[in-house]
Amino acid sequence: MLSQVIYDSDGKAYLYDEKDDEIKLGGCGLAVVALTEYMDVFDDDKYKDVCCALGEGILSQLEQSTGEYYHVLNGDFSRKEAFRTVYYDGEATFALCRLYGLTKNQVWLDAAQSAVEHFIQADYTQYKDHWVAYSINEITKYIPDNMDYYAFALENAQVNLEEIKDRDTTYHTYLELLMATFEVYDRMVENDGFATGFDLDEFLSTIYTRADRQLNGYFFPEYAMYMENPQRILDTFMIRHDGYRVRIDDVQHNIGGYYLYYINYDKLVDYGMLRAVGKLRALARMGD
Repeated sequence: MLSQVIYDSDGKAYLYDEKDDEIKLGGCGLAVVALTEYMDVFDDDKYKDVCCALGEGILSQLEQSTGEYYHVLNGDFSRKEAFRTVYYDGEATFALCRLYGLTKNQVWLDAAQSAVEHFIQADYTQYKDHWVAYSINEITKYIPDNMDYYAFALENAQVNLEEIKDRDTTYHTYLELLMATFEVYDRMVENDGFATGFDLDEFLSTIYTRADRQLNGYFFPEYAMYMENPQRILDTFMIRHDGYRVRIDDVQHNIGGYYLYYINYDKLVDYGMLRAVGKLRALARMGD
């Protein structure tokens, strides 16, 4: 990945896609997320400078007065495409929050705030975007007293909860969205906040449902044995409705969701997840 990082004449860095001769905002954001995660895990700051340079590149694509990003540049740093996919916005904002966590430089947090304000004003709940959920989870670590951020994060889950729960495919990003939102909810409670109208039982039971349903995409031995090369795909994740596809980003999203589910499981139980699941199952039986 580092071999793809290029610099402009001002020292701003970008992740360059040589095949398409493009600089994608989302790629720059995810590069920062990956490198900061590495530094966190290994307690090492060797990628700090390149992360900050990538952050400067992200800032060059952010109109801070509106919180809107420009999505795609040409390889020569000229502008190419204002919008490519809504996911880039959350990825870039998550990266800015991670940079603040790394450096405590207010520049990164101010920029992230402008983007989050845009998410709220433009109603990004309509996109069911896990990257938006990640970015709100991250920014509330550093701005724990803004109740608008908590309200937006919970609404991002609440208004989409029925669709998320009823989705019959694994749709691996849903568990990430739910678990990032759960961490926001827990942080809100710790800071004496409250959520008017938020259905906690339905939310918790949906987390349980998605964690269970996502196992349909796990290559258990009993599934892998029917494939051409079982050992190659054993214990990974696939997309059933796309020819049992195995792709690195799908695997990452599955692992990310289950990791958050695992580290938060005791808290989920304390908040009443198993009780909520039992209650809803009892109501369903009564309805039958």
